[in-house]
Amino acid sequence: MQVFTYMRLFCENPPVTVFDPNRKHNARGEQRRQTLLHAAAAVFARLGYHETTTNSIATEAGVSPATLYQYFPNKEAIASALASMYAREMAEAERAIDSEGVLRFTEAIGELIDVCINFNRKRPEFHSLVVDAPLSPVARKDKQVLGQVFVDFIAARLRRELPSLSRSEAAHHGQVALMIFRGILDELTIASPHARPRLQQAMRNAVLRYLTPILKESKAAAQLEAHK
Repeated sequence: MQVFTYMRLFCENPPVTVFDPNRKHNARGEQRRQTLLHAAAAVFARLGYHETTTNSIATEAGVSPATLYQYFPNKEAIASALASMYAREMAEAERAIDSEGVLRFTEAIGELIDVCINFNRKRPEFHSLVVDAPLSPVARKDKQVLGQVFVDFIAARLRRELPSLSRSEAAHHGQVALMIFRGILDELTIASPHARPRLQQAMRNAVLRYLTPILKESKAAAQLEAHK
């Protein structure tokens, strides 16, 4: 009798399916995963990383927490998945800038900055995740690659203007430009809508005012060397 009762209770309360990293998702499962990420993005943008919970994400998505846990084991995994996705999208957007190479130096750098600013404006949760979330190794790698794409773009433009500039020197200037961008971006993400246009222009000016003299000084030095 006890065995029968136990079996009946077990059948009435089947185990909840939990996250399995090796489970293969079909098209419907992948669509559900994207829906959960979309809901998480909305909550992260509204509440920030620290105030967001898996329950709030599940509520936003219109699913139970148990369903959420079938796809992501915790909030950190959701944040990492979003950060990776955004980093890859943003890197592709940067790589696509002026693929024909027709823009002048200042125009190309301005376009790079505009693409980055617009991406972060449309996805304000991205910056919050990068700064506040304990990202997975994969997400950290994607973030690193994104930064390198920014650096490589600037380095390539510098060397196109001045072929004598070494790769290491051009990369150094690209890294400094990235630090300038990130520093102002921290303030831009918390600025009021009224203050953002001025900060955006300040960011563009700061990067260009750092890079433009490098070209002028390097070209002047090259011309001086050529006349010796």
